[in-house]
This record gives sequence, C-alpha cells and structure tokens, in this order.
Amino acid sequence: MPAQTISLPYTLYGLWLMSRPLILPSGALAYAVGVALAFAAGPIDWSRQAIGLTLTMLANLAAHYADEYADADTDALANHTGVSGGSGAIAAGYASRPLALWAAFVVSGITLIGGAWATLSGAIPFAAGVILLIGLLGGWAYSLPPIALERRGWGELANALLGGLLMPLMAYACAHGLPPLRVYAQLAPVVAAALVCIIGVHWADRHADAQVGKYTLAVMYGKQVRWWWWFSLALAYGLPVALAGWVLPNEVTIACLLTLPVGLYTAIRLTRTDSPAPGATTMVVLMLAHIAGYLVATFTG
Repeated sequence: MPAQTISLPYTLYGLWLMSRPLILPSGALAYAVGVALAFAAGPIDWSRQAIGLTLTMLANLAAHYADEYADADTDALANHTGVSGGSGAIAAGYASRPLALWAAFVVSGITLIGGAWATLSGAIPFAAGVILLIGLLGGWAYSLPPIALERRGWGELANALLGGLLMPLMAYACAHGLPPLRVYAQLAPVVAAALVCIIGVHWADRHADAQVGKYTLAVMYGKQVRWWWWFSLALAYGLPVALAGWVLPNEVTIACLLTLPVGLYTAIRLTRTDSPAPGATTMVVLMLAHIAGYLVATFTG
C-alpha cells in the first residue's frame, strides 16, 4: 500500500510496525530486572511501579519512532528480521518519515507531560523523573542529529546504557528513590548483556549501514568486531562471578552461569552468522537469570 494513501487502518498498522513489537517487550524485561533488584532491597509500591513502567515504555516507544525516522535510509536497504533492519514499515509504504517523526514528537510529549505530572504530584520520586528525562533525551540523541550517536561509533554503548542501565534504574528509583552506587555495580553485567545484543543487531545491518555512511562498530571494524563481542560476553558472565557474594547475591551468579551454554553458542556464532538471534537470546536469558536470582535470594534469604 503506497505511503500516500490516506487510510486510518494502514496508518495505524504503520505505527504498530514502527513500534517494533518484537523489540519493545525487551524494555519491559529490562525494567523487570530493576523491579527484582528493588524488591530484594525492600518493600515496593506496585502502583509506583505501574506508573514507572508505563512512562518507561512510552519513552522507549518514542525512541523507536525517532530511530525509524533517522534510519529510513539504511532500513530501505536492510533485511528486516523484526530485531534488526528496522521495522521496514517506511520501505514497504505503510508509513512515511514525516509520520515517524510526528509519532516520535507526540509520544515524547505525552512522556514529558506524564513524567512531569508523576514527579510533581509525588506519584514517583524526583530521582525517577530525572532518570526518565535522561532516558528520553538519550533516545533522541542515539538516533537524531546533531548528535546521532549510532552513526558515530558510540551507538552500541549508548544503546546498552539506555536499555541495560537506565530502564532498570527507573524501576529501582520508583521504589527507593536515588539509587546508591552499589546498584550501578549490580547492573553492570546487564549493560554488558545488552551490549552483546546490540552489537549483533548492528552486525546483521552492517552492509546497509556502510552504504549510507552509518559508522557502527560492525562497519568500522568488520569481522574484528568479534573482539568487542567477546569482551562484552566476558563481562556479562565474568562480572557476576567477580561480584558474587559482596555486590551480587550468589543466587544471581548461579542463575547467570546456568545460561552459559547459550553464551558459549553465541561466542561460537559471532561473525559466522548474520542473524541477530544469538546475541538477542543471550541478553534475554541473562536478564531472566538476574530476575530469577534476585527473587530466589529475596524469598530464601
């Protein structure tokens, strides 16, 4: 269906595709890591968590729309898997770049208004409101000029920090206010796991990205990017071992090590497949391991 056709169903379908429905739930999973961590630290107000999750997912949605707008050039050349290559909605004619940008502005506005209300009314702590604002601005800076981190070799780290650090921090802040330094250390392995995923996504998109001058690590380093990948995997599994018993509960470390076969499979497949599935699967199982570990530690400790 051509993009210029005025049809509400096709517009809604385009917006749905550009939300990246296979990726969006990973934001809720990252938030759940923070909920589990916060739950281990003390009682939780679940109404605050509901508000925090809603605002986090709105900020995440806005970032997806902004990225669809910014990456229309590379997405037109990429293979769309649902995880890599963007949604393909613009290339297929279900949406347009103006629609993506409009959606990004509207959802960002809703997020800002909702976040301001929640913070000023005391529905969420001030620290959570600040984290939300940083995450929203970071999502725009990731994709759009003049910063456009994903086109300058900083996209992988920025993406991992947004998903692996800020989203769980939002959940923790909604429960207990300003997170202490210990929480940042506890989330370091989650950031590494998110880095494993995004490097894999960019590896799958490397040919399309190179054609439009988008400098991801995969474009800059070619097959040598596997060293960045292996380093990220080593941190994702090594940090839980190094931090066991004094920063991380032993239960979290054990749960992470139980997923090691998935990580080893990913290590073997790095740069040998164009599929983003191994890296994405590693991130998901490690996040689930952190959640399970904190819950076991909470209920058995």
